[in-house]
Amino acid sequence: MLSGIILSLCYPQFNLGELIWISLIPLISAIWLGSSNTTFKKRALRGASLGYIAGLIFFLINLSWLHHIHLAACTLLPAFLALYFAIWGAFAATIGRPSFVDSRETDNSLNSKKLFSSPSIESLRCAFLNGSAWCGLEWLRGWFLTGFPWNGLGVGLKNDLVMIQIVDLIGVTGLSFVIVFCSSICTSLILRITREIKTSKLRAHPDFAVGIIFIASVFIYGTNRLTKEKENHIEVSVLLVQGGINQIEKWDANSAQKIYKRYWDLTAPYLNLENANFDLVVWPESSLPYSLHDKETQTYLNNILSIDDFELVLGLNENIPQEGIYNSIVVLRKNTSTAKTYRKIHLVPFGEYVPLRSAMPFLEKLASNAIGVDFTPGKKTDPIKMTLPEPYSVIPLVCFEDTFGNLARKFIKNEPQLIVNVTNDGWFGKSAASEQHLANAMFRCIELRRPMIRSANTGISCIIDSTGNLHDRWASTPGGKRIIYGDTEKNTFVTDSLPELIRIPKNPKQTLYTRIGDSFSILLGAISLIAAIAPICRKVFGFRT
Repeated sequence: MLSGIILSLCYPQFNLGELIWISLIPLISAIWLGSSNTTFKKRALRGASLGYIAGLIFFLINLSWLHHIHLAACTLLPAFLALYFAIWGAFAATIGRPSFVDSRETDNSLNSKKLFSSPSIESLRCAFLNGSAWCGLEWLRGWFLTGFPWNGLGVGLKNDLVMIQIVDLIGVTGLSFVIVFCSSICTSLILRITREIKTSKLRAHPDFAVGIIFIASVFIYGTNRLTKEKENHIEVSVLLVQGGINQIEKWDANSAQKIYKRYWDLTAPYLNLENANFDLVVWPESSLPYSLHDKETQTYLNNILSIDDFELVLGLNENIPQEGIYNSIVVLRKNTSTAKTYRKIHLVPFGEYVPLRSAMPFLEKLASNAIGVDFTPGKKTDPIKMTLPEPYSVIPLVCFEDTFGNLARKFIKNEPQLIVNVTNDGWFGKSAASEQHLANAMFRCIELRRPMIRSANTGISCIIDSTGNLHDRWASTPGGKRIIYGDTEKNTFVTDSLPELIRIPKNPKQTLYTRIGDSFSILLGAISLIAAIAPICRKVFGFRT
């Protein structure tokens, strides 16, 4: 229970990310110490129960904002997601449990003359396997049943820019391995030192030294990435717009003209400024009430595009007869006849479509609102070509898609690129969901080493550089965050515009994560799976190790 509570404090809205390093120690201790002198099966069941309790408490607190969508969702989804903690708990109680927890350590088992005594090796073995299992399960959570990668362990470190730079190698799920590995070693150290104090026989702990070296290596790598010299870049003058349209008005036909006027008032005055010269204007997801192909919408967009020469990126629905309805990102310049579109690939279950609608009609009741017609998923992962002030391309991500690193990496090309995420977090009310969404999104910038623009209807609109930083590192004088917020950063129901400058690297390199995706997490998950299956094979088939 304590681990579940501490872990929930590491994420928005509490933002006590430093606690992530100790959050799992109570859980690991309870799993290891409470399983003495019991069978393999009983250990597994007890570990699963403890893991489930920790996971359930964590997700109930962490995803409490789900009640804004559906009352059942705030209990059903946490109850399902806690199963991943349960599986890990069963693993940690059996395969990932060090043998020295049961036996009394003797001088024969702990020869102080040996640099690496057997308990230290056992501690490292368990730390590696426990970290691998957690890492693999997080990857599975982000893939199974369309995936829900939201708020993995690594996301809890979002405020520690140095330590999170390593995700360009191993991804955000790989960062979870680092945390669990160190938590397991620390738990082992605490248990062994406690026993040594009682017997007045303190010994060296090489496994702890390995853990320190591991953390130091991650720190050094992150420091090096943050202090690299400035790259050649393209400077793009951007106007970021946040409409602040609440959900009741957004889909009310009587509010349509008010919405059109709102975006005109947030955009046109800036375009009319003397020497404004904006290259890019970004509006959020489904910013306008009607489809791209609606005549009124086209007339409206043509009018605003005629004010100046700029490129407009906005979220719009596309209703294509005999084909489907798409949640799209549209790029326009001069007029609507130049439209270039990206159609959202990863749709949100029960939000944009109802799974198995025809086979199981009762599932529609789980949708926040009865969805009349399902959206159609797009298929292409082609970046959108841009021309102002010089050629580059946009990696388009709609709403929840910015939490999927393996999707975003498919857009990567050897050219200047900018991630553009349009979203609408108004569904979640004034909750921690918008902050959590931003925390998850920023890891795409580091994994891919591409800067990002986020435009939210309600939520957090901002500019993030390729290190996950919301500050302008190139500014000659220190400035504030490049973000839209009200009287506090937690006030996301804001109507405002943000004129800014974003710098896009001209010759960005492809990161290791871009090339191999989540292979690190999949490999470690496979290793832990083999380790879990091995005892069963030995028992069933008589194999020996």
